[in-house]
Amino acid sequence: MPAPRFSRRQVIKSGTTAATAAALLPVLSPAVTNAKSASLQSATNLRVMVWGRPDGANWDYEAYRRANPEGAAKVTMEPIVGGQGDNEVAEQFRLMLSAGGDDVPDIIHLNRIQVPEFASAGVLADLTEMMEPYKADIIESAYELSSFEGQVVAVPNQLKSKVWYYRADLFEEAGIDPDAVATWDDFIAAGLELHQKLPDSFIYNLRQGLTGYRLQNILTSYSPVSFYDRDENQFQVTSHPGFRGLFEAVDKLRNPEIVAPVDDFEPDWAPAFVDGSIASSLINEWMTSFLPQYVPDQTGLWKVHAWPAVGDSNQGSDSGGSVYVIPKQSKNIEAAFEYLATIHLTEPGSLALLEVGGLNPVVKSAREAVPTMTKPEPNPDVEVQIPWPPEFFGDTYFPVVYEAQERLTWIDFDPRSAQEITLLSEWSERFTAGQADIDGTLEGLQGDLESQIGDPWQV
Repeated sequence: MPAPRFSRRQVIKSGTTAATAAALLPVLSPAVTNAKSASLQSATNLRVMVWGRPDGANWDYEAYRRANPEGAAKVTMEPIVGGQGDNEVAEQFRLMLSAGGDDVPDIIHLNRIQVPEFASAGVLADLTEMMEPYKADIIESAYELSSFEGQVVAVPNQLKSKVWYYRADLFEEAGIDPDAVATWDDFIAAGLELHQKLPDSFIYNLRQGLTGYRLQNILTSYSPVSFYDRDENQFQVTSHPGFRGLFEAVDKLRNPEIVAPVDDFEPDWAPAFVDGSIASSLINEWMTSFLPQYVPDQTGLWKVHAWPAVGDSNQGSDSGGSVYVIPKQSKNIEAAFEYLATIHLTEPGSLALLEVGGLNPVVKSAREAVPTMTKPEPNPDVEVQIPWPPEFFGDTYFPVVYEAQERLTWIDFDPRSAQEITLLSEWSERFTAGQADIDGTLEGLQGDLESQIGDPWQV
């Protein structure tokens, strides 16, 4: 099977990432824990805006149907693709609001990075009271991901915790024990050792510069971290230790004996996994759905591990995760929440979604049930069959991912964070190209933020 090619914006947490993982459960109970159905008594059509492809929305509906067949008989779901990526969906939402908001969808898929903009503008439904019956069974990081300034404004869809994927056979051949790789310096040393023993293999990949999620993964090791200090009313790139720590870590990667000259989601990325050029990837849990597609013949060779610490911690994430929001102008607020809650906040719904879409549950009771699950039968409704994760990555898969989810942190985003991340990526490329040293990079980024954004909370 040839490795599929995706653009980064088509895949990073659209309906095509972890949502393509294998089906899992043998049988599901139709009962829905804590689910209410008062507002679903009559036929309701829910319009759901997503990015990339409609797969994720369709898998959500299938999980809803399996978890609550009676409710599914009274609910239809209409997926709307708002663009290739989350920024395009956010822009569509802005345009709808500027036109009066009469045609907003009932549910919109966003990353956490966009939530502050819309929540601070007061255009998202307050879900705090509706979330209360489910709160005790949701892991803390997922609940916090859904909240903004003390108010629940979203339903968690997928966490993007930091997970290290590595070729166990190549590491063993090179004499590298991942358990001994506890710090960033340990990782760099292991990379040198790997390439010395196996000249065609590298522990990391980098060409033009780290962008987006790869920068966030490192920066959030220094959480709490934000671009803008609201107490001091100023950007803090030159003063917060996390930004210097980020570029010090990137600087150590600029070694041709450590990194394969390949960037993520470029055409040569997947083949580099196939031929062993990339022997490990410090990335996020959504990679679980990509590697089996890229290297279907390498079942059992890849394992997962905790990230090494950057600075003093290995906490962090890519944007925290993706969420679903319900616009305040939706005509079906309660029905939309009950639909999402059934899928993402109950044990039957979470396990059904794991079955059809491969998303790791954030519901405590569902997580407890996962270790006893058996390898599922192939799901005829899924176009690309992804192996059951423990089969492909080994029995430690779920424990490693669950521990990473407990360490989930994210940048304290503000309403202009998408632009801030873009500027950070641009300066990362300049730094990697040798056009600026660390001090110049931090000062340049600070200056661009001040001149191009100003106060990000004044929008």
